[in-house]
Amino acid sequence: MALFSVYLPKLQTSTSDARLEQARFVRDGFSWGGFLFPVIWLLWHRVWRWALAVMALDVVLVLLSNRFGVSPSAIAAAGVLEMLFVGLEARHWFCLALERRGFELSEIVQAETKEDAEYRFFERIAAQQPAEASILPPQRAPRSYGVIGLFPEQGSRG
Repeated sequence: MALFSVYLPKLQTSTSDARLEQARFVRDGFSWGGFLFPVIWLLWHRVWRWALAVMALDVVLVLLSNRFGVSPSAIAAAGVLEMLFVGLEARHWFCLALERRGFELSEIVQAETKEDAEYRFFERIAAQQPAEASILPPQRAPRSYGVIGLFPEQGSRG
């Protein structure tokens, strides 16, 4: 079973239905995409600050290799360590980016897949909401036919 963090937009930005439609489910754990393609994964998920940091580190590694004659095996090892670090931290950085964009952590759901997590989250939300009033027939005030016209009391004219 995996853990999914559920992020919703903050309350003041939208209605509750719109908030639920914009829910983001982020799986906790190692990111293979972040490991294999660190810069592309970070740019795809709009984690701009860390994408720039990783690109800067890549430039430093290239400069170390070309200008200072650091061995290719040391550069490769540093590159693999960078990829491992991004794979371990990518989802956390994505959560921080969501918080900067105005989302807040709503809940943590345990499920096998993202679809199961969505089902469990929305099922829990539906159970917390009261039954809709539209299911019951509208309640009307009892009618009184004793007074007809503009007179407030029966039988009086003025």
